[in-house]
Amino acid sequence: MRTLSKPFLILLTVSLFVLSCSDDKDNNPGPQQPVTQVEIAAIDNQISQFMSKWEYPGATLAISKNGKLVYSKAYGLADVEANQSMTTDHRMRIASISKTFTGVAILRLVQEGKLGLDDKVFGDGGILANDFGTKAYSERVKNVTIRHLLHMTTGGWVLANDRDAIDSSPNLNNKQFFDWMLDNALLKHAPGTQYWYINTNYFVAARVIEKISGKSFFQFMKDDFLEPLGINSAIMAKRNLAERHPNEVKYYGIGNIKGYEYGFNIERRDGDGGMVISAKDLLKFILAINNRPGRQQILEGPIYEEFVKGSGPNPLNNSFGLGITRSQNGISFSGALPGTRTVFQTNNNTGLAVVLLFNGCVDYTNATIWNNFNQEFFALANALVSQNANVYQDIDQF
Repeated sequence: MRTLSKPFLILLTVSLFVLSCSDDKDNNPGPQQPVTQVEIAAIDNQISQFMSKWEYPGATLAISKNGKLVYSKAYGLADVEANQSMTTDHRMRIASISKTFTGVAILRLVQEGKLGLDDKVFGDGGILANDFGTKAYSERVKNVTIRHLLHMTTGGWVLANDRDAIDSSPNLNNKQFFDWMLDNALLKHAPGTQYWYINTNYFVAARVIEKISGKSFFQFMKDDFLEPLGINSAIMAKRNLAERHPNEVKYYGIGNIKGYEYGFNIERRDGDGGMVISAKDLLKFILAINNRPGRQQILEGPIYEEFVKGSGPNPLNNSFGLGITRSQNGISFSGALPGTRTVFQTNNNTGLAVVLLFNGCVDYTNATIWNNFNQEFFALANALVSQNANVYQDIDQF
């Protein structure tokens, strides 16, 4: 047998040692880049100045870029009386952004083949059949489809002075209210002929989800997409301050809506305005329904196209989809309740998406104040997704 010379053995030993060190280096890399974000004055100053001008107590902000959570920040107070600082873990009522969840829940059932958007809701052969109300349905009621509910084109569910029925008789439970509403509310227009933003439409849509799924409205969403997406902060709102959920903020109305933050039947508003969630989790949900690369999507291509498709030109609405508003560059929605003002917006050009939640709301009964506020509110949301796109670290805090 040929033996290796001593110099070669030394060389081989050194080579193996070098290779071993190299492998150790690859397997045990040095210190990683920190995932903690740095403060961004250009963003923080915009939020702080807006809050100061409109006397809002607190806010939570979540911004993503190309599907990564690149900025998460809390401002001001979650509870003024307790002097409790807002944190990024605080959760908040999101008001009408709840409609986006309802629309997505319906579309998940459509995607599973369990219902169709043009299925009738009421009457013989309808999803809810004749389960609610005590009077014979009108032809307009019998012609309402799922699509009409989500597009806000049913033609009404209004009372005297064209008032949305949703907050009437607040002491009635959901079944009692639905019976009363069908007996007393009016569809002033034929379904499919007129866009009219009526919250009651999404109350009805939530009942459809319950009928088809055999679960409560929230339980279906929790099982079907909230838990699979890792969304753990979502919960349904309670009407009284004493029932406030752990880590939920306190709400503050301004002007004529001060004092109305609690006590109304928000449990009834489940499908149109009852969701409570953190900004970070809401952003996680938005990124799962925006049809962009980088995150898991829960709506398939054709279903997503139905989601964002409007109902048509005036008197319908080309930008209002099935619980979503479509813009040229992305999707958005906003919400308002006494003590809550919320918005999310995405921009496909910059890759940015933003969720901004406030635990305050200006007086929306004063048209001048409300209109001036909204101009600045939506300008702020637009600025957050269209400006300063390159100031963020390449991190992901989800």
